[in-house]
Amino acid sequence: MAILSRLPTKDRLASWGLSVPLQCVLCSAGQESHQHLFFQCSFVSRVWGHFCGQSIPSAPSSFLEVAGLLSNHQVASSSVLSGVIKLLLQCIVYCVWREKNMRIFQQTSTTEAGIYSRVDRLMRDRLISIPPSTPLSPSPMLVYFRLPPPDP
Repeated sequence: MAILSRLPTKDRLASWGLSVPLQCVLCSAGQESHQHLFFQCSFVSRVWGHFCGQSIPSAPSSFLEVAGLLSNHQVASSSVLSGVIKLLLQCIVYCVWREKNMRIFQQTSTTEAGIYSRVDRLMRDRLISIPPSTPLSPSPMLVYFRLPPPDP
């Protein structure tokens, strides 16, 4: 839904005739759209940046850039790495959407560190259940541990 820009972001709600404030609830600096919410928002950029490392050199600026990253020779040649990056995209989109809704509907917020932890927990929970595809291939969990640089 996010990749197809079908989620009910504030700009879409306004285009349907609803009277909603367009300001992003995560950064208060831009109008909420799919592009802003998942990539341009400073809050979300820092979340992406937290998970950047050798395989993801910098925070992506669009879903198209993520698709380009997945077609990169290094990533495309490793189905395990490609799968880990796709799962990371899903986890970040889910956690950002959830955080946005928590702030709007329950007036509660989580820090960036809380979002990092939630994404990491989702990644680990899913990857722990996926065995290596062959005895010689790395486990998806091991590939994930290689993605971000270690944080203090």
